[in-house]
Amino acid sequence: MGVSGITQRVKRLPPRMVSVGPLEVQHSFLLMPDSPLNLLGRDLLCKLRATITCSPDGSLSLEVPEESLKLVPVLLSENQDAKEPSIFEIPKDIPESLWATSSSDVGLLKSAVPVQIKTKSSPPPSIPQYPLSKEAIEGITPVINSLIEQGIIIPCKSEYNTPILPIKKPKKGPDGKHIYRFIQDLRAVNNHVIKRHSVVSNIHTIISSIPSTATYFTVVDLCSAFFSIPIHENSRHIFAFTWKGSQYTWCRLPQGYVESPSLFEQILSQDTDNITFKNSKLIKYVDDLLLASTDAKTCQEDSK
Repeated sequence: MGVSGITQRVKRLPPRMVSVGPLEVQHSFLLMPDSPLNLLGRDLLCKLRATITCSPDGSLSLEVPEESLKLVPVLLSENQDAKEPSIFEIPKDIPESLWATSSSDVGLLKSAVPVQIKTKSSPPPSIPQYPLSKEAIEGITPVINSLIEQGIIIPCKSEYNTPILPIKKPKKGPDGKHIYRFIQDLRAVNNHVIKRHSVVSNIHTIISSIPSTATYFTVVDLCSAFFSIPIHENSRHIFAFTWKGSQYTWCRLPQGYVESPSLFEQILSQDTDNITFKNSKLIKYVDDLLLASTDAKTCQEDSK
């Protein structure tokens, strides 16, 4: 319901920097040219932990506590010259086997128990594979061959089937040919399974948990993260697809499955929740890790 008393749609402006006393906050405002009065943006005021005082004469006063500088560190911007290199070399004593050498490299979370998936009583989705272009087939063949060699996908016979759709990436490979991303349309499967309650972290809560004292950061992107979670053999047939006239299915959680982010984050949290640091904080969001540290030396040491 709009301020005018009727339901209406309004435009949201691009984010702008707003100065309130000593604070600078980036905020996106709603544009309402026909509003009969100025509105107090509750969402912005909550970010600032503001207090509004109403006076008998009808005036309003706004107070923003100084501690908001610490409570909302990620909302502030301050231009500072870098005192040290912004990117440090990776320590040589870290094993090379830790790093992925290609986007199709796959690891395995040893603590992960094979995931069992329950389905509804309705008929299983069986959607035939539509024709693919010659270029798409050539582009996705190395990816599928790599997944077969690593045991990530295996031949199968299943009453389920959903189509694959190779997506061309903007960047070309060293040979000048386009690189393709393996995509499977699992929407029908996602509607057919009985979903668990999702526990993926709230991104806003995660951002606000970054310590205000943190000045150095290490970011780790876990390659092919969902593929590190095995699927129970009784549930693998759900993800069947057709490739060159034969059916294959996944032995690991695939991209596009509705529960993959939540299941992965739960298992990763089990393995990392006991990791603590004196002057650093490890923050997780699905397959991304952020180590926030107070200084460069601490960041380098704790990153190991």
